[in-house]
Amino acid sequence: MTIIGTSFFVNFTKACDYYKQYNEWLTPNEVMQAVDAKIHDGEITLGKPDLNAGERLLLIDDGCRYAIEMP
Repeated sequence: MTIIGTSFFVNFTKACDYYKQYNEWLTPNEVMQAVDAKIHDGEITLGKPDLNAGERLLLIDDGCRYAIEMP
């Protein structure tokens, strides 16, 4: 099995939690603005990705984002 991380996040709050850990110097408002920009630019997506036959959806990064397990 192969596991591939995605740019799909569970929700806005989880996306903020994920990016905050890499940008500890930003205020909570700045993190929200940065995540908003990533969504707007198409860099990240909120919600579950589509799966192909035989694939399985996993949660990674403390439940913040999705990965796909491929056969």
